[in-house]
Amino acid sequence: MTGARAAVDGCGDGCGAVPGGAAGAPAAPRAVLHDVRYVRYAGALRPRRNAVAALVAADVRRPLGLGRSAGAKLWPFLLLAVAYMPALAVVAVPLLVPQVTVQPTDLIGYPQLLTTNAVVVLAFVATAVPAVPTRDRRDRVLSLYFATALSRAEYVVGAALAAVALLALIVLGPALVLFVGSVATADDPGGWLADSAGDLPRILLASAVVVLPHAALGLAVSSLTARRVFAVGAYLAVVLVGPVLSRLLAVVVGADWPLAFDPAGGPVLLATAVVTGAEQAAGPLAWWVWAGTVALGATVLGLRYGRGGDA
Repeated sequence: MTGARAAVDGCGDGCGAVPGGAAGAPAAPRAVLHDVRYVRYAGALRPRRNAVAALVAADVRRPLGLGRSAGAKLWPFLLLAVAYMPALAVVAVPLLVPQVTVQPTDLIGYPQLLTTNAVVVLAFVATAVPAVPTRDRRDRVLSLYFATALSRAEYVVGAALAAVALLALIVLGPALVLFVGSVATADDPGGWLADSAGDLPRILLASAVVVLPHAALGLAVSSLTARRVFAVGAYLAVVLVGPVLSRLLAVVVGADWPLAFDPAGGPVLLATAVVTGAEQAAGPLAWWVWAGTVALGATVLGLRYGRGGDA
């Protein structure tokens, strides 16, 4: 009773006031009706490729920690700094010390750069690529994606493009820095560029040879789980155990063909052969294994997301 009495007392004299009442009485608030029904969007529709581009941008920003705290950016940018350091160092020497007339490519060539960054690339793939698909599966938003702007095929294409873009940062980027730095530090930049223009297509092709199998393998493994830590562990198990087994088999059989099945070093050896034009030790089998890895990863990714849903 006391609570009810307090509520009535707290209402005041204006609770029962109506418009047109006695002078000095407060007016009751007006009732407003809001039209909150759902209506069809009548504006201009953007192409579907914009949704794919937005997905790619979000999937690239997330592993790099962009838009997040400084701690989230520390590890990916540390790996990027380590990958770019050799190329930046050899380019800085002739720029800062004019007496040095050695070209950056004479200090470290493209094959050596690929080999030097091989371990850094594996660490970057293991931590960056699993963040592309696992977050969406963990948050169970795939059904929402597939019910609105993205089809299942477009989602897979967007995830693949994001993974390729991320790996291009750490594989292709340092090689381009070395190439551009060599042009800038040459005595005759125009002549050097004309003589070395043929290196650029080989650099692009060699980078694709490294990027594509790691992107396919990383995405395929990550699509099988919603936990990023499990995806990282599975990828590391493949790229760390695989080389040991392939080298042991090569020793047992006394031949080089088992090296073609090395998931970590195989793509780097093929990329080196592309840049130098030399024949790969494992022969044509290495290219068949490379193509099979890319095809298998794409197949697993397509089958996994072809069913739709968040399972």
